[in-house]
Amino acid sequence: MSRPSWQRSVLGFTSVGGLLLYATLVWGHADLDPRQSIPNKWETYTVNVPTETDVPTVQVRLLVPREFEIEMLGHTQLWQMAKTRDERGYVKEVTWSGSQIPPQTFGEFKLLIRNPTAPGTYLWKIEQYYEDGSMATWDAQTLIVPVANAAGSTPRAEEAWRLAQVAMTVSLVALGIAVTLILVTALGILRSGRGQGTPV
Repeated sequence: MSRPSWQRSVLGFTSVGGLLLYATLVWGHADLDPRQSIPNKWETYTVNVPTETDVPTVQVRLLVPREFEIEMLGHTQLWQMAKTRDERGYVKEVTWSGSQIPPQTFGEFKLLIRNPTAPGTYLWKIEQYYEDGSMATWDAQTLIVPVANAAGSTPRAEEAWRLAQVAMTVSLVALGIAVTLILVTALGILRSGRGQGTPV
């Protein structure tokens, strides 16, 4: 049986609104600090993993750029750690599992890593697995700059990135609220029109 046109319209609005609201909820994504460093330096990196959904995070997987050399993983009694190595013997993947990051909290995973010798922008992937079986993949990047260019630039870059994250989060939350109001208004108008068109 086909639905009336007003019901199809409501379903369409609801689907679009649901997708926008979902994007708003999951935007707070996993990331890697620091975002800038210098060549050939031993650096402590931190994988930051927030759970901004209603479902706990139960596993985190980090895919390491080939140019980085992991020396040690930060000790944790809560998580089980597994490493996968490439043909050179370098760690190319790290997986943390066996624990949880509850909703509206975040976890941190530390690694001691030697940076590449060549300046450039390097891309990482962070896979976040949830208790319901879903998974999200996040991209992170590290900018390796020559020592002469590094002094004083890192704090400004970090601050600019964090301000951009806050601005984007506020914008997406506002968008989610606006979509909800539009859906409620449209539903009220369609139902009102349907009621007026019904013969007594």
